[in-house]
Amino acid sequence: MTKLTTHGKAIRKTSWLNYQKIMQIRDGYLFILPAMIVMGLFTVYPSLRLFWMSINRYRTVEGIEQVKFIGLENYIGAFDDPLFLKTLWTSFFFPLVITPLQTSLALFIAVLLNGRVRFLRFFRTVYFIPVIMSFVIVGMFWKDMLNTNSGVINGLLTYVHLPAQNFLTDPGIAKLSIAMVSIWKAWGWYLIIFIAALIQVPKDMYESAEIDGSNSWQKFFYITLPMIRRTMLFVIIVSTMNCIKLFTPIMVMTNGGPADSTRTIVHYIWSTAFRMNNFGFAGAMAVILFFIVICISFIQYQFMKNED
Repeated sequence: MTKLTTHGKAIRKTSWLNYQKIMQIRDGYLFILPAMIVMGLFTVYPSLRLFWMSINRYRTVEGIEQVKFIGLENYIGAFDDPLFLKTLWTSFFFPLVITPLQTSLALFIAVLLNGRVRFLRFFRTVYFIPVIMSFVIVGMFWKDMLNTNSGVINGLLTYVHLPAQNFLTDPGIAKLSIAMVSIWKAWGWYLIIFIAALIQVPKDMYESAEIDGSNSWQKFFYITLPMIRRTMLFVIIVSTMNCIKLFTPIMVMTNGGPADSTRTIVHYIWSTAFRMNNFGFAGAMAVILFFIVICISFIQYQFMKNED
């Protein structure tokens, strides 16, 4: 009788634990339900609809949707389009230039500000101001600064007896001008991220290195860089993705010109959809860009992971 009673208590205890576990799982799903709904409405559904548009000849004429299934025709047409391939190369050009310079600049200034610097909060605030500014305002500001005839930059060059430059009208220089503006706008954000990572590096590691006779460069390469490797991976991936989808400064400063030299794939997708009213072709290019971004992120992550 005692064994039966004990066995019954054990069963009731197990049932109670299972009930508690079920309730915890239910509460967890209830908490994430709002986020799942938002992601479903603004991420999953648009992505599925975009793919559906990409396999159709999808146009809107006088408010009426004209849809015809064409399979992979839009994807084949994208790779046969010389302008698509050109904008794809331009989209790769910007991260190849911006990401190394932006990351190096942010890390260099972060290391300087991590030491004993007077007016430290002032410098952090000043460097972060461009980040909180609208990219439209930044683009308009730099468009006036880089104007060939009346820009301040060319005025300074003329003042020191140097030739004026066609910053926004020369195909070669225009891309570099867009890259420079993008670096100026965003590097302060990565600066704050690096400062937060550097604060977490144990100070006793630097003290031990000093006792062993290590100089500043040795401490940077053998202590600082390994300790902030994960942060650097994050910065590189985010910077690369932001550069690939660069749109606003191009739209404001050059509108893709001159001669489509600054037109990125995102700008081409936008103009194809909303200027040429060809949503199916634009959707196919957007899907191709999505898979390219996924592949680049995966390669970067694996590379940095193997470096660990």
